[in-house]
Amino acid sequence: MFVKVKNSIVFRVGALLTAMTAMAIVSMFSSFIISEMADSDAAAINVSGSLRKQSYQMLSELLAQQDDSDFHAIDSQKLTEFESILTNRVLVHNFEKNSESSLTLSYKDVAKEWQYSVSPLLKNYRPSKNNELHLITTISDFVDQIDQLVFEYQREAEAKIEWLRIIQVVALFATLLLVYVAMTNIYVHVEQPLKQLTEMALKMKHGELGGRIEIESRDELGVLAGAFNSMSEALSEMYDDLEKKVEDKTQELKRSNDSLKFLFETARKINELEDDFDFQPVLDEVSKLTELKDLDLCLSTPESIKPYIHMLTVNEEPRNSCDGTHCEACVADSCFVTTSDLGYQVKFPLVQDDQNYGVLVVRVPFSASVDSWQHQLLQSVADQIAVALSLRNQTNQDRRVSLLNERTIIARELHDSLAQSLSYLKIQVTRLQKSYDKGSEGEIFQELIDEIREGLASAYRQLRELLSTFRLKIDGDGLKGALTDAVNQLAERSDMKIELNYDIDAIPLAPSEEIHLLQVAKESLQNAIHHSKGTKATLDISENGKSIKMKVCDDGVGIPDDPEKMNHYGLAIMKERSRHLNGALKLYRQELGGTCVEMEFSPQEFS
Repeated sequence: MFVKVKNSIVFRVGALLTAMTAMAIVSMFSSFIISEMADSDAAAINVSGSLRKQSYQMLSELLAQQDDSDFHAIDSQKLTEFESILTNRVLVHNFEKNSESSLTLSYKDVAKEWQYSVSPLLKNYRPSKNNELHLITTISDFVDQIDQLVFEYQREAEAKIEWLRIIQVVALFATLLLVYVAMTNIYVHVEQPLKQLTEMALKMKHGELGGRIEIESRDELGVLAGAFNSMSEALSEMYDDLEKKVEDKTQELKRSNDSLKFLFETARKINELEDDFDFQPVLDEVSKLTELKDLDLCLSTPESIKPYIHMLTVNEEPRNSCDGTHCEACVADSCFVTTSDLGYQVKFPLVQDDQNYGVLVVRVPFSASVDSWQHQLLQSVADQIAVALSLRNQTNQDRRVSLLNERTIIARELHDSLAQSLSYLKIQVTRLQKSYDKGSEGEIFQELIDEIREGLASAYRQLRELLSTFRLKIDGDGLKGALTDAVNQLAERSDMKIELNYDIDAIPLAPSEEIHLLQVAKESLQNAIHHSKGTKATLDISENGKSIKMKVCDDGVGIPDDPEKMNHYGLAIMKERSRHLNGALKLYRQELGGTCVEMEFSPQEFS
């Protein structure tokens, strides 16, 4: 795009340069012409001056002849030579152009004098006193004319030199004047505007965008200054707009950061959920972040629409709806809006897994509105509260299930061990009573008493084992630490040396898998201590492909042919635990003696 400007700097500077160039050309051309015109002036002076010499020579030659008998006239060759010098082109080349000049007239006088007076006199001269005096007078006058001619040639040459000097001086002053005008023009119209433009550019570089350039000219730099001013104004407006946008964005980012931090802290607290979790600080913080003062949190159970907690951020009289007495007006699956006399209400139901746990209500006057980010934050808080309540219900349910499972396990353990022993003792007491009623002999009584004593000892031992089982825990050291503690405790209570080989550190196990594995290992080691009569037992736990293999072996007497009659309660418990792990349990006698209990199962992580 081309911009048409007036008083163009390029045109102005070009005109000045053209003028200076023309002045230089004129000066040089004039000097050349004058030098060409004065090319033969020195030669003319020299040649004209030689006429005097020859005139005196011819005069001397004639005066030297005193005797008429020996007299001879001037040689015609000398006369011809004199005439050839007088008519030399050097002397006459400028005469035709200016026939009335003093030089021309002087030359014509010399030529006329030579032709009509001197030349005939020299040719016809005869020695005599009168002729000698006339000759001397004539030659002297002729030489004076030649001097005048030489003077005219000199003056002509000096005039040309004077013209040349004048032209040079005029050209010099004209050039200086043009240079002054050009420099002044450049200073006023180029240097000063460029200085202002440079200062303006430097200020803009350092962020000063409000300045202006005061250049009144309408040339290129004036147009550039106007463009600079327009650009400065546009950049200043853009910068102010960007600053406002940055400030708004910063506020938005800060608000988003505060919201995310709040949601993170809320989520963290929900993950650490306790029964007495208080939602009032959450409600107050949401009100502070959203700058919405009037918020209600109405909590109810999924089975009832009557709230059990009603939290407010504004202390007022009870509300007409969701006021702590009923929530039926707030039950829904998603956010919805209702109106009242003073404004409208935005309601966020607390829904999780198709269960409604209450509602979060925001009351806004008609003159205000809920922005998108406020709506998103409130919805996120409502979702998190719903998750928290759902987790609380799930946690309570899990606790109930865990409690029932523990009670079932305790009942099963008591039934399979202590209850069986007590039933056995009850049978023995009944036998003892019948023997007493029959009046049996003392040996029978003693046999029954021994069996009862052995049954009591077995029941007491089973009770201790059950107590140890119920007190079982796995702390921060994990399954390996629990097995190490169990092995050390069993080794301290017996003379048997127990060795542990644990090689499943890289396999994650579920808590139930760790409990069952620990119990089977302890039960197997206790059986080895109580029944093997050996000196050493080995507990190996290793990875076998996609399964875990546990093996407990001893160097004792070996398993009997009918192991169910020996501590069949413990064996039944181990089989029950292996079934819970979806594994297989087997007992077998080693070829070199001793018994091995082997259990293999696949962890949940692999499945």
